[in-house]
Amino acid sequence: MLKKIIPVLTILIYLTGFLLSFPYIYDNLFRAEKLESIRNIFEYGIMFSSFLVFNAFLFKNKYTTAIAVLLCLFLSLNFLISVSCYFIYHSGFNVGMAISILESNPDEAMSMSYMFILPGTLFIIFMGMLLYSINSLKNVVKFDWKYGIIALLWLIMPFTFYLKHKYISNKGGGKMIKSVYYHYSDFNTALSIQEDINTIRKNIPVFNIKKIQPGIENVILIIGESERKQNMSLYGYPKKTTPYTDQETSNMMIYDQAVSPAGITNLSVPLILSSIHPDEFRYRYDKLSYNIINLANQSGYNSFWISTQQSAKGITAIASMSKHKKWVNGFDEVIIPELKNVIQKRDNKFIVFHIMGSHPNPCNRLPENWDSGDMDCYDSSIKYTDYVMKDIFTTLRNTNSVVIYASDHGLKIQGNKLLHIDSKESTQVPFFIWYGNKVPPAYRITGRDPKQIQTTYIYPLIMKYMGLEAPQHYKSEDHKYLNLNMRSIDYEELAE
Repeated sequence: MLKKIIPVLTILIYLTGFLLSFPYIYDNLFRAEKLESIRNIFEYGIMFSSFLVFNAFLFKNKYTTAIAVLLCLFLSLNFLISVSCYFIYHSGFNVGMAISILESNPDEAMSMSYMFILPGTLFIIFMGMLLYSINSLKNVVKFDWKYGIIALLWLIMPFTFYLKHKYISNKGGGKMIKSVYYHYSDFNTALSIQEDINTIRKNIPVFNIKKIQPGIENVILIIGESERKQNMSLYGYPKKTTPYTDQETSNMMIYDQAVSPAGITNLSVPLILSSIHPDEFRYRYDKLSYNIINLANQSGYNSFWISTQQSAKGITAIASMSKHKKWVNGFDEVIIPELKNVIQKRDNKFIVFHIMGSHPNPCNRLPENWDSGDMDCYDSSIKYTDYVMKDIFTTLRNTNSVVIYASDHGLKIQGNKLLHIDSKESTQVPFFIWYGNKVPPAYRITGRDPKQIQTTYIYPLIMKYMGLEAPQHYKSEDHKYLNLNMRSIDYEELAE
């Protein structure tokens, strides 16, 4: 009886670890995406069951048993990561955490060892159950074609998912690797990002910095995600999607015709945060070292990067230059406690918040109790971002702080779809500046600017708020756009 129960329990425990690392899959079971969540759970359940059968075959021979034990050890470490994140950080796992693990040293690991007593115990229990289940199955599985196919599914399915994602349906723009080792993809991405980071770090920047006046104490940049200016009441949209920001207009500089330098996050954000020109992006990637984080560090500002987004090529390389960096899971309001904690420090600070905003699927960006009336998910996600902005304004009201907000790019509406494509419509983004009450008058410039401006202007703008002499001319004046083929074109060449 035990030989039947333990394998079933092992499958359930494995799936529990999977859901702990991807809590949105569990949450979606109670939303419109429940069928997709059920499909994901079923697929990982099939792969894990196949894994058990595969290793049961290996257990039949004393020489291949060692291979099976190693495969099980790596899978148990995968499980350990899931339960550690849940019990220690109360969150799922992400690429940012993978980078932190790869960059940790033995002293850091030892100092945190006491926190892993419970996860470590669960790791041992899972490993024991895994080996017991496989040993029980070795007398059940037979060398025939049916069991052979079952045993190979855990290898065939990831390859099939990859081909489907590459050639048929690509939702995220990158490689899709569904595997029984579900953290493999995070570590694979983290290793790739580390290569970028090392490349950029080798090119040590030397900035020609000239301090001309005292800087603002808290210079805060908030990078929104996939937010269309056209859907914001701040810019004339008839639905009240930005009620709190609308109330702050007398205390803001609003750019009415702001455009992004690219149509996807991985291109636009590095262009905004560094001085690299779109013409150089494909050939001089090392020039990303000339970024606003390194500039802040050399200007005497304490730098912070706090993100609710997954890590990404180029962006994480820049973020890694921050003196303090943190990737947090949850809805965007989780940045508010982080902000309250950071501004207590009595020094000059440059803080970047990279939020999820209206990232597809926008329905997933809203807390369950969020009530947006009769608005659709996209408009609701904009209203939720505005709700987060209200808390930011409240927190910083009586401080010497400036908040710069811009979305990385917009989206184009085509039928009932919101698309990441090269078009003028999908470059139109919100871009505004808000001031705390203690900001000196010399910095407090309010109103609305009707001229077209590219959000790469943020780089010299931040220099100004740090009290530095900004360049007289900057790449934003060139109105160059980096298209999805990574080719630099004149903005006017874009289709509407």
